Amino acid sequence: MLLVLPKGRLLKEIKILLQEIGISFDDSSRKLVMDTSIRNLKVAILRSWDIPKFVNKGIADMGFVGKDVLNELEEEENFYEYLDLKMGKCRLSLASLEKDSFSNKPIVATKYPISTKTFFASKMQNVEIISLKGAIEIAPILGLSDYIVDLVQTGKTLEENGLKELEVIKDISTRMIINKSSFKLNNKEIKDLIVSMEKIINEKVKS
Repeated sequence: MLLVLPKGRLLKEIKILLQEIGISFDDSSRKLVMDTSIRNLKVAILRSWDIPKFVNKGIADMGFVGKDVLNELEEEENFYEYLDLKMGKCRLSLASLEKDSFSNKPIVATKYPISTKTFFASKMQNVEIISLKGAIEIAPILGLSDYIVDLVQTGKTLEENGLKELEVIKDISTRMIINKSSFKLNNKEIKDLIVSMEKIINEKVKS
């Protein structure tokens, strides 16, 4: 089986969780696919946005990825979203410069166009959405957009750039996803893994 993990700040936290349930691996080399302490389990470390693609195609059996990424998927999901790891908690929020007046058709800059479109459609608000990949906060500062929709953890970055969080759109955390075919083929192994992780996660939540 292959488990795919996200690059970046969450990797360390996920690695600790896996170690607590008896799964360890050495990611200090340049190897792209690594053996673990479990004989039939390997891990690979990918960009978060790529993880659902690998699990969807059945190339990876399982993966850990943020709900923000899952909300942006357009293709049919060939996986189950099975477990909330309670990690990487943040929120997808609407923010703007601290001013009151906008155009009749506001411009919104975001890395999350699908979530943004759904949010404004629910408010019957017609907006123009600009997809950006870099630092979203700069868009209203330089006059590219009226609003931004972005992930917020503490709100400090918004505050330092003169932006105000207006509304929380969705709460975000890291989820475990499992390919549907893999879940059938490796049901016992995957369920045992889930039960072990749930126990550790619930203990941490209680403490």
